[in-house]
Amino acid sequence: MKKLGLRVQHLLAQISIPFTFGLSIFFMKGLMGYRWVDLKGARDKIRSQIGAKPGPLMICPNHLTMIDSLILVWAITPFWKAMGKARMFPWNTPEKTNYAHVAILRFFTYIGKCLPVVRQGPQEKTRTLMYKIKLLLTWSQSLMMFPEGARSLTGRVDTENYAYGVGKILDDVRQEGLEPRVLLMYLRGKGQKGKSTLPKRNEEFYLDSQLIDPRSKSTGLRASRDISKQIIDGLAEMERIYFKNNEGMEPLIP
Repeated sequence: MKKLGLRVQHLLAQISIPFTFGLSIFFMKGLMGYRWVDLKGARDKIRSQIGAKPGPLMICPNHLTMIDSLILVWAITPFWKAMGKARMFPWNTPEKTNYAHVAILRFFTYIGKCLPVVRQGPQEKTRTLMYKIKLLLTWSQSLMMFPEGARSLTGRVDTENYAYGVGKILDDVRQEGLEPRVLLMYLRGKGQKGKSTLPKRNEEFYLDSQLIDPRSKSTGLRASRDISKQIIDGLAEMERIYFKNNEGMEPLIP
């Protein structure tokens, strides 16, 4: 039943793309005035990276606002290309408590390819979520997860206090004989100094991406930690390059 449920959700999400993409872009571009630094160049790069080799793909961005995943889905591809290539419309794993109390949000997260996460919830729910995530990756789908586990308190990629969940998933999938790859995505609004609910109005976004293949010779928790560290370090390096090229825009660290 879990497999059937995922396939039904996937089908409904793909059919709903013109509606969901149109509504979200109207909110972000039309109402909030968000814009991009060279969106075409960023999309061309992402398309070449995602299309370079078939197989499971984990998209790992930095995390500063509550709508980062929405902004990134907008950035990855226009809606008509997402309809023809499902991998260009990644699955997401939002925290359930952020939307479960509002029926309309539950509806939009369902057709927006979201799997709810319950932090510190019952083990059975965690096992079900992990099963679905691994199943999607075995189907060569793309999945977006924030490796830091939460929005950064300092406005910088948190290289010390981060979760190992992404590393565990990648290690487990590799143990099953698959070859998952990771697409790092560094997103930042030029006026973003620290974490926030929404980016400010008329924000201009910078986006860079890098395809990596994190591996570990260890097993178990060490493997999860090693793989997670490679991902976090990669994002931190992308951030270092961003601030090097944009001096005077460093976040205000409390």
